[in-house]
Amino acid sequence: MKEIKILIVENEVGYIETAFEYMNDLYYDNRLDFKIIAKSQDLPSNQNLENYDIIFLDISLAKSSELDGIGILRKINSDNILIKKLVILTGNHNIQEKLKENGLGVYPIVTKPIDFNDLLKVIG
Repeated sequence: MKEIKILIVENEVGYIETAFEYMNDLYYDNRLDFKIIAKSQDLPSNQNLENYDIIFLDISLAKSSELDGIGILRKINSDNILIKKLVILTGNHNIQEKLKENGLGVYPIVTKPIDFNDLLKVIG
């Protein structure tokens, strides 16, 4: 089976790492190759973003982050970065409307606290 390369941009590292380790062990036979970064300034270069099968992006990053999730989405869109699949991580159940209002498109959403069934659906 093919490895699934995932980038997670999320400031709640411990929580998200536990969730993905659990999913990896229980459902994916350790085929999830995931990397977690907590701040936007640690994002890989544009070309390297294109190497990930899925990018999970927290909309509300820590204050120590230069860009929040909306800023990162704007950068991805303005730089025409080819993302295979982008999933929004958020505690805000109404985020889809905000994304549409800002002209940022429609993306799958996983709300926090994370429901493992939601992760299964978006990872496949």
